[in-house]
Amino acid sequence: MKGLLLSALALSLLATPGFTQSREREEKKQESGRSREETKQKPDSRSRDDRRDRRDDDIIILSDPFPSWPGPFPSRPGRGNNSTRLPRLTFLREGVGLCTMSENAQSAEVLRRNIEIGATSPARAPRRGRLAYVAPRDGQLALFTISDDLRRGHRLTNPKWGSADMPSWSPDDNDLVFVSSRDGNEELYTISASGGTPRRLTNHPGRDTQPAWSPGGKWIVFVSERGGQPALWRIPSRGGNAIALEGCPPGVPSDPTFSPDGRFIVASFEEAPGKQHLWKIDLDAKEAPQRLTSEPGIYRNPTFRPDGSKLALSVRLASGGYALALLDFASSGLQQLTPGTLSDHRPVWW
Repeated sequence: MKGLLLSALALSLLATPGFTQSREREEKKQESGRSREETKQKPDSRSRDDRRDRRDDDIIILSDPFPSWPGPFPSRPGRGNNSTRLPRLTFLREGVGLCTMSENAQSAEVLRRNIEIGATSPARAPRRGRLAYVAPRDGQLALFTISDDLRRGHRLTNPKWGSADMPSWSPDDNDLVFVSSRDGNEELYTISASGGTPRRLTNHPGRDTQPAWSPGGKWIVFVSERGGQPALWRIPSRGGNAIALEGCPPGVPSDPTFSPDGRFIVASFEEAPGKQHLWKIDLDAKEAPQRLTSEPGIYRNPTFRPDGSKLALSVRLASGGYALALLDFASSGLQQLTPGTLSDHRPVWW
């Protein structure tokens, strides 16, 4: 009976307004204390994360996956034109994957959102900013594209066709050219950016690799061994006879890329093992070739800034690693962008 009376008394106290208000005040006080404690802990946690990122060779996870253009560049679809924004470089970092950074940044961001594991060979669409790349799929390298906001990805090639590599976009973003050995020899193929069956562009016993689509859309320049030694050739993008480029400097060429106006090609030429120079070549051989580097070295994957003022490229360091660098045509000097602790390759402006 005594227990029942105590229970009734407790229920009556819970039901009184004063007790209820007192309990609510106490709960609010406890909640406020927890919030203050969490606030105190947040800076410490953030500092630990920052230190971890710096230790990890200045690599951080991409939180805002929207690279942006500066004012003089073409505006991004739906994003307007902001003169304070800086151009970005997307590149391959060995052991990490595709990364992006601005040209004056001290750290790189890892592109992981909807990007296939093992992605390499990035290529940017000139008009709408989509990214093409290749990644392993069922034992072969397959060709993928993804929208500039990294939300909509699409696989273009089927692994049963054989590997695909070294993609390059047409200037209208409608097609890509790539390298495949699906028929037993490395040849050039084109495919619609919306998918479909690849179309064979070259057919020769010599290896055809490293294609670059001209900004005007008429030509595709590539490296071919069809003449017995690797040399630069060009072929109409709709198909036809390949023509050897005239007026090239001596050496083995690699990594040709077009200037934004389509008049010139920049490529690396190896004069002797481990001794390369970058050369600028007139597509129609109206001007003598111009050497762009003062010292021999290993210069790979040059790519023009869309305004034509600079080249981004990968340079081999004395340590053996590769770092990204900028070649400014105004100063004719090389500016190293990344430390090369983890080798960086294949930069594209994106």
